[in-house]
Amino acid sequence: MKAWQIFTHSVRQVFGNLTDALRISGLLYIVQMMIVVAMGVTSGETMQANPAKMLLIVVVALVFSLWIAVAWHRFVLKGEGGTSLLPPFHGNEILRYLGRSLLIGLVVVAVGAVAGMLMMPLGVMLAGPLAGAMIASLFIMVPVFMVMLRLSIPLPAIAMGQNIGFNEGWKATHGETGVFFGLALLLAVFSILLGVPEALFRPDSIPALLWTLTTGWVQMMVGVSILTTLYGHYIEKRRLV
Repeated sequence: MKAWQIFTHSVRQVFGNLTDALRISGLLYIVQMMIVVAMGVTSGETMQANPAKMLLIVVVALVFSLWIAVAWHRFVLKGEGGTSLLPPFHGNEILRYLGRSLLIGLVVVAVGAVAGMLMMPLGVMLAGPLAGAMIASLFIMVPVFMVMLRLSIPLPAIAMGQNIGFNEGWKATHGETGVFFGLALLLAVFSILLGVPEALFRPDSIPALLWTLTTGWVQMMVGVSILTTLYGHYIEKRRLV
C-alpha cells in the first residue's frame, strides 16, 4: 500500500537521520517552546488577557516552524547539511513558503468547517459526547489532511528556490485519491494516538508539558517529511525505499 510506504518512509526520514533532525530543528524548537511557555500560553488565559502577546507567540511560532521546514526540505532533497545548530535562514524562501501556506490554510479551514458541521453532530448522536467527539475528529481530519497534502506538494520546491504552482502539484497526483485518503487516515490516527497519553497527566504538570513538547516536535518533523516525500516521489519521481 503506497500510503503506508509514504508514511513509513517519512518516519524513517526523521528517525533514520535523528542527529541531523535534532541539529536542524532542536535549538529553534526549544527556543520557540521556551518563548511560548514563558509567555504563559499553557495557562489558557493568554489569548483573552493579552491579545498582543498571543499575536507575538503566533509570529514566533510561524517564523521558527517555517525556518525548520525550509531547512529540512533542503537537507533531504539537496543534501544541504553543515554542523551548525542554527540552520541557514533563507528569508526569501521562507516568505514565499509562508504566503503559499496561508493560501492553503484558507482552503483547509473551509474544508474543516464544512466537515465539522456535518460530522460533529452525527458523531455525538451516534456514540455520545466523548467517543462521538473522537470519531468526529477523525472524520474531520481525514478530508482536511487529504486536501492539505495535495495542495502542499509545491512547498518543498519553494523551499529550494523553485516555483511550482498548485495546478502542477495537483496534476502530478491525479488518480492517487486512494493513496491520499490512506495517507490522511494514517496521519489522523497517528495524531490522535500521540494525544491519548496526555490524558494520563495532570494538565498543568511537568510530565504533561514534556509530553506535549516531545509529541509536538515529532508531529512537526513527520509532517514536514511527508511533504518532502510526496514532492520527491510525485514531482522528482524518486522511488519509495
